[in-house]
Amino acid sequence: MILPFGILACLIVIVLLGTLFLLYPVTRSQKVSTVPGLEPSSDSDGNIPDIQSAGSMTEFLDKLHKEFGPIASFWIEKEFVVSIASPQLFKEVSHLFGRPVSLFKSYEPLIGSQSIQFKNGPDGQQLRKLHDRSYTQAKVVSQMALLQELAEEILKKWSKMAAAQEHVPLERHMSALVMKSHTRFAFGEYFKDEKALVAFRKESDFCFWAMEKTLVEGPMKPGSDREKKFKEGIQRLKNITREVIQRRKQEEISPEDHIFIDVLMENYTDEDMIFDDIITYLIGGSHTTSFFMTWALYFLATHEDMQDKLYAEVTKYYKGGPITWDMIKNMTYLDNVMKETLRFSRLVPIAARVFSHDSQLGGHVIPKNTPIITSIGTLLSDKNLWKDPEIFNPDRFNERPPPYAFEPFGFAGKRKCPGYRLSEIETNIFLILTIKQFKVALVPGQIVKSLYGFVTKPADEIWVTVQERN
Repeated sequence: MILPFGILACLIVIVLLGTLFLLYPVTRSQKVSTVPGLEPSSDSDGNIPDIQSAGSMTEFLDKLHKEFGPIASFWIEKEFVVSIASPQLFKEVSHLFGRPVSLFKSYEPLIGSQSIQFKNGPDGQQLRKLHDRSYTQAKVVSQMALLQELAEEILKKWSKMAAAQEHVPLERHMSALVMKSHTRFAFGEYFKDEKALVAFRKESDFCFWAMEKTLVEGPMKPGSDREKKFKEGIQRLKNITREVIQRRKQEEISPEDHIFIDVLMENYTDEDMIFDDIITYLIGGSHTTSFFMTWALYFLATHEDMQDKLYAEVTKYYKGGPITWDMIKNMTYLDNVMKETLRFSRLVPIAARVFSHDSQLGGHVIPKNTPIITSIGTLLSDKNLWKDPEIFNPDRFNERPPPYAFEPFGFAGKRKCPGYRLSEIETNIFLILTIKQFKVALVPGQIVKSLYGFVTKPADEIWVTVQERN
């Protein structure tokens, strides 16, 4: 029997957190903080039944903080967990770099044991500095022409679909666009070959969903057909990665033109380390950006007045040709739409950090290694911070929010999403081109619901129609 996807996502988060807490135990018989919160509703499962009843970890945390305030506690099986949801408390953990390694441990067969996801301390900080060189503002701006070229390719397809009165599968097309742009941005001309891109995407999607399946069906049994197919898929991905590396080595690249793969090749001697971080960045970046684009167009499709207002601003500053960073900076309403999309969708609703020693948080002693969830999604819908948070209203960002109230890509300890600039600029470019050329409308009869996980996605495909403005 196939579980409904919402329940599946809920179980995935629960299993991941359960794994995390096994490696960082704080049992009820040990030292427990004075943080207010729930008592276990089950002797063996802690508050897992409450999480399941809420529908997802994000919705559970909303209820938890509504009852107990900005700092609250609960139990996963026999493990003690703290969640925070206020700008002041976010500020108190903003210096932390470390996060519970085991949060991603179940994905190790996919992203590899040497992934930066598993790096904390000085080694992790040094690697993060190296990686950040490839995702600076200047580096992303220098690739705007490429991002525009790829966006225009898919809009040509949309133009044909508009003429044929075909419906556009929004999430599917955004996913394809983002995979193409991120591989080109980070790994160069190799993925300009459509066949190479399709092969890589096919294998990465297969391996990713094979890992997701283990969270419900359990680990792959050694020697099983499932494990054999998964390992074969990973090997094919590694073979493609080796080809990318060899091709890149043959090219004469000036230092100022170095991209992500060049940084890895310069600083890593082990090809497995390069492969691990390639997969890590692609999985994290492509999912976040594709759903960002999907939600932005969905909200514009369902708010015609806002779409018209954005169209007026776009046509004021953009007359055609290359989009520049100065143009984007002048489009204040576009910036508001982007921010409100991140807030309203709660795109990245939770993150996690950990103290390496006993510490104070919100006036409470937190035992070392206690998992601390930063409930970003709860904060982004807090009525004490946002007027009418249940209403999509880009104009709310005419005023700057309080510090730490709006951190949709994270913030703590230099572990903010490394590709957030790429995600924002790529989405800006796509919205400018799309709204200038098309009126976008939601196909009638759809009920669009959010599915909360580590990234918030639509529970089902969103179908839209596009109509040429001219």
